[in-house]
Amino acid sequence: MANQYILTIDVGTSSTKTALWTENGEAIIEVSSPYPLQRPRPLWTEIDPELWWQAICETTQKILTKSGVDAKDILGVGIDAVGWTLIPVDKNLNALTPAMIWQDRRAEAETDWLNSLPDAQDFVNLSANRIDAAYLTPKLIWLKKNRPKIFATAHKFLEATGFIVAKFTNEFTCDYTQAYGYHFFDIKNEKWDQDTAQKLGIPIEKMPRLSPSSEVIGEINAKAAAETGLRRGTPLIAGCLDAAAGALGAGVTRSGQTNEQGGQAGGFGISLDRVVVEPRLIFSHHLIPNQYLLQAGTVGGGSLGWFKTYIDKSESASFEEYSKEVATTKAGAKGLIFLPYMAGERTPLWSSTPKGVFFGLSYQTERADMLRAIMEGCAFAVYDNLYIARENGVEVDEYLGSGGATKSAVWNQIKADIYGKPFIVSKRTDGGEGGHSLGLFALTAYGLGMRDDIGEVIVECLPQKEVFEPSLEKGALYKELFYIYKNISRKLMRDFEDLKKISDKHTI
Repeated sequence: MANQYILTIDVGTSSTKTALWTENGEAIIEVSSPYPLQRPRPLWTEIDPELWWQAICETTQKILTKSGVDAKDILGVGIDAVGWTLIPVDKNLNALTPAMIWQDRRAEAETDWLNSLPDAQDFVNLSANRIDAAYLTPKLIWLKKNRPKIFATAHKFLEATGFIVAKFTNEFTCDYTQAYGYHFFDIKNEKWDQDTAQKLGIPIEKMPRLSPSSEVIGEINAKAAAETGLRRGTPLIAGCLDAAAGALGAGVTRSGQTNEQGGQAGGFGISLDRVVVEPRLIFSHHLIPNQYLLQAGTVGGGSLGWFKTYIDKSESASFEEYSKEVATTKAGAKGLIFLPYMAGERTPLWSSTPKGVFFGLSYQTERADMLRAIMEGCAFAVYDNLYIARENGVEVDEYLGSGGATKSAVWNQIKADIYGKPFIVSKRTDGGEGGHSLGLFALTAYGLGMRDDIGEVIVECLPQKEVFEPSLEKGALYKELFYIYKNISRKLMRDFEDLKKISDKHTI
């Protein structure tokens, strides 16, 4: 009997990663393809969604060619994609505008209007999420106000995962993990709320069918098969939000666990068995049945890349070298604190105006101290959100690291010391980390009926664990430094606003 496989497709902000897995959870090959974002105006961030499809076709064809696997031996396909992305389409799945992705904040005026409505708190309570320009609801209102013809003629309003699923199957769907971006999604009862949609002026008939992430939506159609090289009739599941796949793939399979994401965009996803309404954070379904994710999203992860490009200006400097350099310094970076707001901040500040700050520079400050302060500042940004979760009675008993930052042992130790709990990096048998693709594999295997328990798949696939134990002494120091970090952050908010006004006025 021939070997059988699962294909996973992870559609990220800047690239698509497609991977091939054996039915036992062994990663055979992964291929990625990048694409550019467009920023035609201030606050706008968009992409032609056909670029996603081109990347999917390219990576899938390369997977088949390089692996030598016959497409008929692929049992099914799973997809995840970025969140808070709006794509109005016609009946033939033609995108009527570029996709407005999660970074797009053009709908700030519409956000202010929504928050001024008498029913605003009801919208928040229904979806368990704040009203912010990054979410889908303000983007829909912006579309209705600024592109009324497109709004009126659109057949469906899709998000990123739903768009790709439709390209494969011609079925218009939205899975539960992506639906939380709409404030007329009843997250407790898993349905579109007709009355709320009517209050918002959103025609409910333009919304796709809701579905669990593991549901087999349909089969790959002839056109998609011809373009990707996959077999027509291959089953495809509904798929999910990339953050949900990442949380599962990092090992978050039960309540009380969280994954700390270390990459360009950082944050965490804490698994819960109940709905928590905390507008300073993000809330969505998890991929494990009857579990949810209380999430945070930070944007400072690219700060080391900024340092290398604009301060160090060294093409030869590497992330590994920076980590070795930081290991020679002491906790606290000689009193230097870094606010990693290089592109504003998502949770818990929800503002595009904050900027990056080095606080505490002196003649004793060395380059290694600045690098350590960046690492500590990014961890403080995550801890800022963890503190809010604790205020809501949410306790974390296990921190699981994921993303590129976990390659740095010194950074992992910093996080253990700041969070005050063991920081665990789980890996596959082959030494690779978990992450989005592994989470998708487990979800797809479950959806296809190959496995009965999603969590068990993850546990089996991540047998290796590297544990970084927290230091009580350093933890005490970091608590004092975090108090200053938080004070600086909040006290500077008005100054950040004033700086923005001056910058806008004088175009500096």
